[in-house]
Amino acid sequence: MTARLIAHLDMEAFFASVEAMHHPEWKNEPIIVCVFSGRTADSGVVSSASYDARALGVKAAMPIVQAKTLSPQGHFVPVRHETYSEISESIFTAMYGFADVVEIASIDEAYAELTQKCGSFESAEKKLRAFQENIKKDYSLTCSIGLASNKLVSKIASDEHKPNGFTLVTPDDVQSFLDPLSVKKLLGVGPKTEGELEKMGIRTILDIRRTSLSDLIKQFGSARGQWLFSSSRGIDESLLQPERERKQHSKIWTLVKDASKWEEVKELVGENAESLWNETAGKGQFFTQVSVMGVTSSLIQSSKSKTFNIPLSTREHFSQALEELYLQLMDNPLTYWRRIGIRVGGFASPPKQKRLGDF
Repeated sequence: MTARLIAHLDMEAFFASVEAMHHPEWKNEPIIVCVFSGRTADSGVVSSASYDARALGVKAAMPIVQAKTLSPQGHFVPVRHETYSEISESIFTAMYGFADVVEIASIDEAYAELTQKCGSFESAEKKLRAFQENIKKDYSLTCSIGLASNKLVSKIASDEHKPNGFTLVTPDDVQSFLDPLSVKKLLGVGPKTEGELEKMGIRTILDIRRTSLSDLIKQFGSARGQWLFSSSRGIDESLLQPERERKQHSKIWTLVKDASKWEEVKELVGENAESLWNETAGKGQFFTQVSVMGVTSSLIQSSKSKTFNIPLSTREHFSQALEELYLQLMDNPLTYWRRIGIRVGGFASPPKQKRLGDF
């Protein structure tokens, strides 16, 4: 039987990295993305911290007051979910180009099955490494990727070499890869389970594998015991769960050179619009909402949108809508744009053509 090819992609320090992308002048400086409660200037918790901030001890869920004590010179910014979601969607949408199935696990991680389209670990690794480089080039963001024969091992693998790491675990290497790792590397082993395992003298995945199934079931129950027994052997037959219904699709990109006029970006917008059309309307997903967005050279975000009564059913109408919106967005020739993008939503079926009998 041919081994499955399952990749797990993990965007690293995602929120903080997006803020660093928007603020290149903060390079190598601590960036802390926060959820401010509004009660006081410093009340709330840390949502994400850059690696420079983490080196100082700042971590997610930490009170902002404590984070400011550890990193008094850090840049503390409010969380911007819409911005992060747009970039996340743009990155993960591109995975459909080389993957059979994509499962969006969260805003900063996704699984991809490449079994049919790639056929071998060598081919899959080549595609994924190129994708990893494109993310770094297009977004100035890094991600770590794990490639294995199932979701369990690929998830663990993506965490092994950070930042911007790539870890390949073939079926022959699964046991040698898993055995030395701490039991807490298994997704689902929290502090409570880790403590129970430690009481049994079990600290590594190899220790679990050396424990009999009956002893594991006796301690953790049938389902949990069986899961630990199988997971320690790298066994996982779960399928990827693709998105049932995507509410919107988007593409965002950084310009090689800041632009101030529609004519300067028209060709690039056309290329990305064609790609977005093929991913949506080209597959029968027609939309009623079109938006364009941009980030200026001074990091000000802006967008323009239009909603149609019936879904757009031709590429020409889509292109015309984009041009109208971009002319509105770029109406000031003194404003220079660093990043621009397209978003479509409001998916619906186009009106059916009437037959003679309907008149």
